[in-house]
Amino acid sequence: MGKSIPLVLWILTGVVVGVTLFILTSYTGTVENDLITQVDTEPGDSGREIMASVGPHVLYASDFAAIRVGEGAVDIWIHDQLLACAAEEAGLENPAMSRFVQERAKQLYLRDLMIEHIVGFVDSPTEAEVRGYMLANPELFLLERHYFQIIAADSAIAESLHIRLGLGQNFQVTAQNSSLGQKAAIGGDIGFITGGEMMLQGLPMNIALLDGLSEVVPSSIGWHIFKVSEIRVISDSLRVMRSASEALYNSRIDAALDSVLLVTENRLFTEVVH
Repeated sequence: MGKSIPLVLWILTGVVVGVTLFILTSYTGTVENDLITQVDTEPGDSGREIMASVGPHVLYASDFAAIRVGEGAVDIWIHDQLLACAAEEAGLENPAMSRFVQERAKQLYLRDLMIEHIVGFVDSPTEAEVRGYMLANPELFLLERHYFQIIAADSAIAESLHIRLGLGQNFQVTAQNSSLGQKAAIGGDIGFITGGEMMLQGLPMNIALLDGLSEVVPSSIGWHIFKVSEIRVISDSLRVMRSASEALYNSRIDAALDSVLLVTENRLFTEVVH
C-alpha cells in the first residue's frame, strides 16, 4: 500500500500535465485563428486578395495595383514594415506624431481626389476662347520679350551681382563668368518668350511684364536675375496659342478650386490659433 501512493501521484500528475498542454495548445491555436480571421475580415476588406503580410499588417493586391508601383515594391513594403514593427517594439513611436502623419496622408489623398474630380468638370478652351483670352491679355500673349538670365547659388551672391549689374556691369559677361544656368556660355540668353510662357514656368507677373533688369527672384533651383533687352510683336502665334490655351485652362481650374474652397470654408468653422 505504501508503494501504490507514488504511482497514483505520477498518474495524476501526467493527466494534469496532459490536459494543461492540450488546453494551452488549443487556446494558442484559437488566438492565432482569431488573429488571422480578424486580418482577413476587417470592414471593407472582405474577399480582398492579400499580396503580403507582416504580422497583423497586410498589403492588399488592389491597393498595390492602385498606386502603380514598380517592380520590387512588395519587397520594399515588407522591408519597411519590418523596420516599422521593430521601431514600435523598441518604444520609438511618438503616438501624436503617428496620428498627425496618418491624418496628413489622408488629407493629401482626399485633396488629390477632389482636385481630380473638379478637373474632370472643367472644359478645355476652344480656339475662339483662346484667341479672345490672348486679345484680353496682350502684354502676356501678343508681345514677346528677349530674356537673359543669371542663376546664383545663394541670395548673397545674387544680391552682389545685382548691385554690380545695376551700376552698369555687362549682363552677358557677368552671366558667362558667374551664372550656374545652362545658358551661361552664351551670356544667359534664353531667347524671345512671351510673359504668359514665363508665368507657366512659375515666374511672377513682374517677370512676365519685365522691361530692363529684374530684382532677385528665388526658386527651387537658386536665385535668378533676369534682363529683357527687347520687346516685339509675337512671331510664332501657334506656339503662343498653345501656352495661352494652357494658361486659360489652368485659370479655369483655379477658379473652380477657389469656388469649392469658398463654399466649404463658409460651411465649416476655420480658425488659426497662435
